[in-house]
Amino acid sequence: MSEENKTKKWLYEFFVKKTVEKKETEKSKNDEGEEVETTKIVKEESDIPLMLKKPNRKLYEEADLFYGIKLSEGIKAGLLTKSLLAKRYSNDGGFLSESEKEKYAGLYLVLFELETELQRLQVNLDELPAGERKEKIKEVTVKMLETRRDLQEFELAQQSLFDQTAEVRAKNQTVMWWLLNLSLHKRGEEIEPVFGEGDYDDRIAKYDEYEEEDDPFWNEAIKKFAYFVSFWESGQASNWEDFDNIAEKLNPEDEEEAEEAGKEKAEKKAEKKEDKPATKKVAKKAKPNKKETAPA
Repeated sequence: MSEENKTKKWLYEFFVKKTVEKKETEKSKNDEGEEVETTKIVKEESDIPLMLKKPNRKLYEEADLFYGIKLSEGIKAGLLTKSLLAKRYSNDGGFLSESEKEKYAGLYLVLFELETELQRLQVNLDELPAGERKEKIKEVTVKMLETRRDLQEFELAQQSLFDQTAEVRAKNQTVMWWLLNLSLHKRGEEIEPVFGEGDYDDRIAKYDEYEEEDDPFWNEAIKKFAYFVSFWESGQASNWEDFDNIAEKLNPEDEEEAEEAGKEKAEKKAEKKEDKPATKKVAKKAKPNKKETAPA
């Protein structure tokens, strides 16, 4: 990728394979010796460039306005804000019932005791035999993992209570707004918006069209656009290298295939190197024999 693209034109550029049809014309001669042309349509895979546009000040202002409008709509529709939801639960005694609080505190106590036991085993304060010590460390580690999982379930349950707030709804719709406004693709020599021109409703209508078409290329392209935009909007991707790292996580199989191909290529190269010295040795042995027999 050129430095110009990395620094000036796009937030990021990536490629998705698409099956395209091409016309191929072949020239041949018939039985009478006359030249004839035969045209046929062939299918081949092509890498289509897709880009994320760098937002300017105007787009940021429009996004902030969009978020404010959607937040207002959610509140008018009856959704609570995060602060009001937290206050309501606080007035009711918190997010957890008394029995849940006791269980939650109990799990933390169990985890603390298991961590203490693990430390004793690691320094072998009880002077246990190696085999027994190893087995006990394994048991304690498994119990710790199970306890942490139970604690996470409590924490996730609390977080999920805020998933239906006005802020979360507005944020999700703003991510979609960015997706509709930043997605570009290359058609021929022209760079075009993936979801066309117009306001939010016009672009979301185009998005729905792609969904209805169920085209493999657009399904893959939009999935990747959504992935990249989500990371960018949340602040987890700000430069080209960040997007590259995210792309690697999105396509780990590509790395494995490339690694396997590299290994195979190296093995073939090594085989060729092994073959070459063998033929040279044979040649060197053959030459002295000719010289010895020549005088006779």
